[in-house]
Amino acid sequence: MALSDPVRAWRKSSVSENTNCVEVCLHSDRVLVRDSKCPDVFLLAMGAPGWRHFVSAIQRGQAAFRVK
Repeated sequence: MALSDPVRAWRKSSVSENTNCVEVCLHSDRVLVRDSKCPDVFLLAMGAPGWRHFVSAIQRGQAAFRVK
């Protein structure tokens, strides 16, 4: 199934502009994140605990992340 498959429930960020949207989708036990301009390429996939940590860090203004 392609990432742009209409069966998936992609949600756009409420703060994104109409042309530059970040979208997220729950898929199995993962959260997928993509750029709406490239719907068949996801940029990030993580489990629910990682997603909660990511969102919490953004909300606290700690936007510096390191990839391990």
